[in-house]
Amino acid sequence: MRARAAAVLLPAGLLRACAVPLLVLPSPRDLMWALLKPLVGFDPNQVNLFAQPRVQQRLHTLLGAHYEDTLQLLRSADPLQQEGPLFFVLSRYTPLAQVSGRAGLVWNSDSNQLAARVPRGDAAEIFAELVQRGAGAALVEVPPQWPSSFTAWLPPAVTSGTALPGTLQ
Repeated sequence: MRARAAAVLLPAGLLRACAVPLLVLPSPRDLMWALLKPLVGFDPNQVNLFAQPRVQQRLHTLLGAHYEDTLQLLRSADPLQQEGPLFFVLSRYTPLAQVSGRAGLVWNSDSNQLAARVPRGDAAEIFAELVQRGAGAALVEVPPQWPSSFTAWLPPAVTSGTALPGTLQ
């Protein structure tokens, strides 16, 4: 009888031990928070922010064909800053002759949304991830929030593109 009970309880206990880590794994939002929070105040190039796999994957998904140009602009960025739930970088200048403006990248820790504003002529193009409003909810298009320092430097937005969050693929 004891052998039979052990034969049933042992595999059940092992399965439970395997399932517990899955229940306590950090969310994609928690992983981004853990990555960005300690980097506030540091130059994103010196800490290789744009080379971090989580950030790089999300930027590729978000920007698509605009990835290389936007990354060139962001490589001139000021240190990573935080304003409330928003973590952001804003380029200081443009190394590209065809672009006459500053680019900005924002991650909203409340919604786990990554968004970018990229200058295009006299306007700016917005790229924003779709947002999931709760566990199992559908992805929806939500206008990104911008830090107050963006409004003074970037032209008004005229076009937009959305992408699935890289962390949800």
